[in-house]
Amino acid sequence: MGDVYIKKAELTREQLIEELAEMRHRMADVERCRKDFLAVQSKYHGLLDASPDPMIFVTRNYEIIFANAQAEELFGYRQDELVCQSLGILIPKRYHRMHRNFAEEFFSSPRRRPMGEGLKLYALKKNGDEFRVDISLSPLKLNGELVTVAAIRDITERIKQQDMVEKNYYFQRVLDSILKISLETAPLSQKLSRALELVLSVPHLALEMKGSVYLVSRESAELILTANSGLSEGQIAACSRVPLGKCLCGEAAQKCELLFTDCPGAGHEIQFEDTFPHGHYCVPIVSGGRPLGLINVYLREGHKRDPDEDAFLISVSDAFAGMIARDETEREKERLQADLAQTEKLAALGRITANVAHSIRNPLTSVGGFARRLQKKLNAGSAEREYSDFIVEEVAALEKILSGVLSYSRVAPEHLEEYDMRDLSDFVLSMYADALKEHSIAVVRTYREVPNILMDRQRAQEALENVIINAIDTMPSGGKLTVEISEITAREQPYVVVKVKDTGAGIEKEIADRIFEPFFSTKAEKGGFGLGLSISRKIVEEHGGFISVESKPGEGSVFYLHFPEKRQSQEAVPGAGVVSGLSS
Repeated sequence: MGDVYIKKAELTREQLIEELAEMRHRMADVERCRKDFLAVQSKYHGLLDASPDPMIFVTRNYEIIFANAQAEELFGYRQDELVCQSLGILIPKRYHRMHRNFAEEFFSSPRRRPMGEGLKLYALKKNGDEFRVDISLSPLKLNGELVTVAAIRDITERIKQQDMVEKNYYFQRVLDSILKISLETAPLSQKLSRALELVLSVPHLALEMKGSVYLVSRESAELILTANSGLSEGQIAACSRVPLGKCLCGEAAQKCELLFTDCPGAGHEIQFEDTFPHGHYCVPIVSGGRPLGLINVYLREGHKRDPDEDAFLISVSDAFAGMIARDETEREKERLQADLAQTEKLAALGRITANVAHSIRNPLTSVGGFARRLQKKLNAGSAEREYSDFIVEEVAALEKILSGVLSYSRVAPEHLEEYDMRDLSDFVLSMYADALKEHSIAVVRTYREVPNILMDRQRAQEALENVIINAIDTMPSGGKLTVEISEITAREQPYVVVKVKDTGAGIEKEIADRIFEPFFSTKAEKGGFGLGLSISRKIVEEHGGFISVESKPGEGSVFYLHFPEKRQSQEAVPGAGVVSGLSS
């Protein structure tokens, strides 16, 4: 070292000036190189910043050595916050191990991996938000060291749009399938079950594979479980019948409003043993503002309500409403066809019986007259007198039958007059006041203001008499007879309805379906001929109305006589026979 200084000291001034000039020249070269490097670096960084995609350079050690401006904007970090950091800060924690393994595999066998290879990748922003990404990887050597260049693309919106398109496709396909099912001739419960399974199978919905379909019972104001998928025996037992207004399902059906809950505790009044964490969509099936039923589907607990799911399930509900309405129409068509056939049969029977009755009435009158003459001349206690008494009794019974047959076959009146049904009811009750008192039957009248109606008073009186006589016969040991008169709308037109309620033994459904048939009687052993109620039905129908009955064994019976407020024509309108619930 000392030798160097000695040599420097030995240099002449001119030599030192030359050496200094050379050093300045070299320093100028270094500065030019530095500026050129900075210019190239700036240009390179500018090119990277101009890239449409965020880009990150990562070493084999999982260290970030560069991030362009788009990466800063995407992840919310400044560049100085990213450089020298582990790549793990940009990846959700649950994917760290998997991503490490993938990175090691890539560095051991580097290759270019373009975007869109089908991997489901997630990234993490500085604020903790996760989002879907697609990543293109390219190996690059810098200063002899292998690094990975990752071009990152946020595909959240793209995935959302793809999901929306796919979701709408499945939604539409399910709705189309439900419409096809509704046109099949299978039983309604079977069609609803198949349609429910289609709904539960739709991807993208946060549905458990559990659900049920209920139909509204008009008689009991309950939801009746009609179809289900995936429900346990405990659930079926607990939820087979749900009163309207009770629990989530009953409330949704009563309000005709879709209800949502994300946990089992909210609104659940009905409990079952094998319950589990879940939520619900309770979707009413509505037609014309009237609840027909309800769709109940189970959700994963904590699921957030989705407007797209709402819209889809409401569309499903509308399709189910169409299916139910079509089934009701088909059943109504079958009922009307059966009624028409029954009406034609009864009309033919009426013509035959009327002819027969007229043919045998005169001979029967003669037989009865001669028997009564003999009765007066024969000695009491003789065998001949006993025979004549028997003939007279049997002739009287036959005359009573003929009278009923002729009444049933009588042609409908052409001239009607206005009467107050309340006055007619009071008159009939006064006629049977002694019989009611004799049987210890209390009478309750509930009359509301009703308009006068057009009627054949004698025939309408006969119809009401037969119903009241029938009620008295069902209460031999006493009871209560309630007669209510009110105005209602049924079958889309106004009626004055007479409701006759007794507290008798009630009627079995099998019998209730036949009590309006001519000659069908439950009192044959007491001398009943089975014409009273059939005559009442015919008379009410002749006035353009209909008669119906509601009854349960042990709970008495309720008969409804519906008389139209205004007759649209003088033609007889076929009735519906036994129809439940029209006046309840």
